[in-house]
Amino acid sequence: MKKNNFNQFHILLFFSDFLKTILILFIATILAFTLVRLSAIADNIFSIYILAVALISVVTSGYIWGIFSSFLGIFSVNYFFTFPYNAFNFLLAGYPPAFFSMLVISTIISTLTVKIKKQALIFSEREKQAESLHDITKRLLTATGMDNIRTLALDYFSNFYHCSVIIYFGNPSIDQNYGMKLLTAQHTSIFENQIEKNAAQFCYDTSVVVGADTFSQTNIKGTYLPISTDDTVFGVIGLLSENEGLKQPKTLDFLGIMTSQLILAIERQNLFEKQQKILVETEKEKMRSNLLRAVSHDLRTPLTCIVFSATTVLEQNTTLSKQQFQKLLNDIIQDAQWLIHMVENLLAVTRINNEHAVIKKQQEAVEEIVAATMVKIKKRFPDAQIKASVPQEFIMIPMDATLIMQVLINLLENAIVHSHSTEAILLDVVYTEQYAIFSIKDNGVGLDENEINHIFDGVSIERTGDSTRGIGIGLSICKSIIFAHKGTISAENNKEGGATFRFTLPKKGEDINHGE
Repeated sequence: MKKNNFNQFHILLFFSDFLKTILILFIATILAFTLVRLSAIADNIFSIYILAVALISVVTSGYIWGIFSSFLGIFSVNYFFTFPYNAFNFLLAGYPPAFFSMLVISTIISTLTVKIKKQALIFSEREKQAESLHDITKRLLTATGMDNIRTLALDYFSNFYHCSVIIYFGNPSIDQNYGMKLLTAQHTSIFENQIEKNAAQFCYDTSVVVGADTFSQTNIKGTYLPISTDDTVFGVIGLLSENEGLKQPKTLDFLGIMTSQLILAIERQNLFEKQQKILVETEKEKMRSNLLRAVSHDLRTPLTCIVFSATTVLEQNTTLSKQQFQKLLNDIIQDAQWLIHMVENLLAVTRINNEHAVIKKQQEAVEEIVAATMVKIKKRFPDAQIKASVPQEFIMIPMDATLIMQVLINLLENAIVHSHSTEAILLDVVYTEQYAIFSIKDNGVGLDENEINHIFDGVSIERTGDSTRGIGIGLSICKSIIFAHKGTISAENNKEGGATFRFTLPKKGEDINHGE
């Protein structure tokens, strides 16, 4: 089939060049007759046919038609414009030198014209290659993610060479997530043929270009190039086309240059991913350090108080009044409750930061979450004044209910303990098109302006005029939980006094009942 198409193309090209040659010579002859009758250039008809030969060399392919038209031009001058007219006579005085001169001049013009055409084609091809190489280099430098790099490479290789392309990133026998761009549907079955897969695997194993001439199974139809450096093999590119020129050395050389640009993009992406992992590990280590520092700060005070109260009860139980005895026991209970709350926070942050942890989201009613939080906070702080406001609209939000309640409890407890205000704390919920927004507002002493930007970083922070336990670890946990839910969290001082903590939850989640 391929050979028949090739033969048909050359037959059509032959007839096209033949018709062009005859037509131009015919026009040249008509023009010569016209000029002779007008007595314009009767003594130099050769120049018209030399011009015709040059024109034929431009519009046809190869040397043959230029040389062929040279002979036809000489015969036409002899037959139509040399005495005796309409007859051949090559024995006239001075004609043989003129005949030879025209033949030489026509042949030289034809040869030079063809060479100029070839040089122009070569220059055009190189210019096209340079533009394509510049374009693919520029786009690969800005591409992020292996999938985008693979798609970009598929498009360029396929469009530039008008061929079907398959790219394996990794071992062809293992990489099932290969990319493919096809010009014809039949090429799918060819690429998936075991012989072609063996050729791709051989290319990957040996880092050499594999084609029908370089592989033991000579009936392969594709050409395979390694995506490799001296010490690393990144994958294989497979090309399949009806064009035999795809396997020419010059074409393969330029394919190698394009492949080298692809390698640079892959190495840059690998380096970027390594840097991201390092940044993530650095952040994790920073969080661990901050968590340890915050824990050591926040645990020291309640433990010291428990030890002091328990020691006092043991050593002076006979001298203590009933009121003093009850106060010490209440102090122990409150500090123990604080430690229990701290342990709950530690368990929550461990759950969030564990690499293998799964946050299970379910559709939860916001009103129910707020109500359950209020019940728990009231048990811990029965004298606290809290006003909750939730819209009448019934909204279900995808969330881990336990973790979101932990956030609300932490924020409300911070407001109760650290605001130093007897006024009511406001828990307000509003809805936008995309988010549910939770706000906890107090009317206390507010936050230190210098610490607001770092209040969620896990460092133990005290509110203005606050000598009680720090609030850092709880807010760090709140941030981790909200970020795990794809939300945002912030803090600010109110103009009229006090502070407002605010966080958002998306009303639509990507994964319900699945891990993030």
